[in-house]
This record gives sequence, structure tokens and C-alpha cells, in this order.
Amino acid sequence: MNRWTYVIMALLLVPVQTTWLTGIGLHSVKPNLVLLLIYFTGFYAAEMTGLAAGLGMGLVMDLLSGAPFGLHVATLAMAGLVSGLLGRFFLSTTVTLTMGMIFLLSVLNGILVFCFHEWVLGRIPLAEAFQWTILPEALYNTVVGGIVFWAGVSRMNIQKAGTEPTPF
Repeated sequence: MNRWTYVIMALLLVPVQTTWLTGIGLHSVKPNLVLLLIYFTGFYAAEMTGLAAGLGMGLVMDLLSGAPFGLHVATLAMAGLVSGLLGRFFLSTTVTLTMGMIFLLSVLNGILVFCFHEWVLGRIPLAEAFQWTILPEALYNTVVGGIVFWAGVSRMNIQKAGTEPTPF
């Protein structure tokens, strides 16, 4: 994919994430499409590209979403770095592996956001936050990420950074 196409797609995804997805969310839980884009970028491009994408998208999210400044920068940069490191260990991937990694990354992201809110806002019970926000959002991201991988990424035959293309 062209670099400018990626930048335009990423910039258009932020308003969709912050405004339009509230209509399809379940209560206050909605899929995190930006996290999914960062995951696929880091997994297929490498950890430094994932980190850079996470920093850039986190900065845009912080500027446009009204969240405390630095929250999305830190969590999305971590997500890009972790997904890039995961991509280094797996040469090929399946829908099940992708969904499992997205689930773990989403839970880790949710726990980091919870820790930030706990630090800033005060006493929020972890069990309640996990039951009503972190786990449902992770499941939502897992299903949407599996569909995106199955419908798009696996069919486009994207090659990971540093691997040779297959002749078929």
C-alpha cells in the first residue's frame, strides 16, 4: 500500500472512530478500529513502523477525541510496538492466531487505560471495569479484527517485512 494512501486512510479513520462508531456500540463499548489498524501495521511492517504508527495515530486521537492528552499516544504506541514484536515471532498467521493476538492486545490496552483513569480519577473497581468495559471491548475488537483479517488482509496476500514473496 502506498504511504500516502495509508496516511489518508489513518486520518479518515480517527473521525469515524470518535464519532460514527458510537451508533453501533453496545452501551459505551465500541470497536477500536484505530487499535486494529495499528495492530495490522505493526504485525506486517515491523515493530518500529508499528511504534511510529501508534505515536502518530495516538497524537491525532488525543487532539481530536477530547481524551486526556498523552493517553492514546502511550497506549497506541505500546500496541504498535507489541504487535510488531509479535509479528517477528510468527512467520505466517491464521484467523485464529490473529483473533487471539488482537484479544490480548486489546485487554492490555484496556488495562493501561484503566490504570491511567485510576491514577487520574480515583477509585474505580477493576472487576467492574473489566466486566463492563475491558472484556466486552476486547471481544468486540476480536470479532471485528477477525472479520477484517478474513475479508481483507488474508485475501490481499500482504507480505511481512523482511520475508520473500511466494511465487503462488
